[in-house]
Amino acid sequence: MLATTLTVGHIEVLALLDGVRDLQGPITDSFPDVPPEALESFRDRAPGVYGETGVWRLHVRAWLVRHPGGVVLVDTGVGRPGAPGPEWFGAPGRLFDALREAGTPPDSIDTVVLSHVHDDHIGGTVAFGDDGEPVPAFPRATHLLQRADREWQTELARTDDEDRVIDSLLLEPLERAGQLTVLDGDHVLADGVEVRHAPGHTPGHQIVRLRSRGERAIITADVFNHPIQIPHPDWPSGTDTIPARAAATRRAVLAELLSHPGTTIAPTHFAEAFGRVGAGDDGLAAWQSI
Repeated sequence: MLATTLTVGHIEVLALLDGVRDLQGPITDSFPDVPPEALESFRDRAPGVYGETGVWRLHVRAWLVRHPGGVVLVDTGVGRPGAPGPEWFGAPGRLFDALREAGTPPDSIDTVVLSHVHDDHIGGTVAFGDDGEPVPAFPRATHLLQRADREWQTELARTDDEDRVIDSLLLEPLERAGQLTVLDGDHVLADGVEVRHAPGHTPGHQIVRLRSRGERAIITADVFNHPIQIPHPDWPSGTDTIPARAAATRRAVLAELLSHPGTTIAPTHFAEAFGRVGAGDDGLAAWQSI
């Protein structure tokens, strides 16, 4: 099974597993500013994010949100062969297999929320024709991206070859097709479905808040990349672009979660698709999978 389902009132959320791979190098390479002994000691509490040799076992997910007004996809995973992500991830993403399993063809999706421009989140925005040219993979969908990330990616592409490929293959085809909409901050997408700017991991990183019939959930994307960041929100990921801002965002999201007990969170890269924040044995906040 490539999908796990959560119900938030009258909203249905499917966690679509795009892939799982053990990255090269020790997990400290991915979290270089986290105390190594803390990462090692956390293995017993979160075994699913550690490979057998002590590397980061990276889970990649996208999120299908079915609400009364339409169908939203949050992120598009690593992508098909030809996208830049499979080269470093080691395999193409399985998002489209997961969508097929969920009975949701690409042309039934009306909105794609791109949490940020890292290529394991936007790799599946395009398909490749027989001529190798990229075309939008979701032909009816408006794609939502924060302006801060679009402008940041443009700047990166001017000096870095990898970022130039991300720009030309994954974003420019959406712009040519008139399917990319840039946002300036928070945006209400539908009743109970809200996009919120949550910067730090990237300048325009955004999350999706869901509320219905007294129930709440947050698709947190890369606010948290490892469960250790829940009790220790000031400890950054190696890919946090603005670490202090990312830490402030983590603290703000944690404050919201603790002020609304029972809120479900859906992080992209944890071993488990859904969980909640509660108190750990040490009295600090802790990830509790459900």
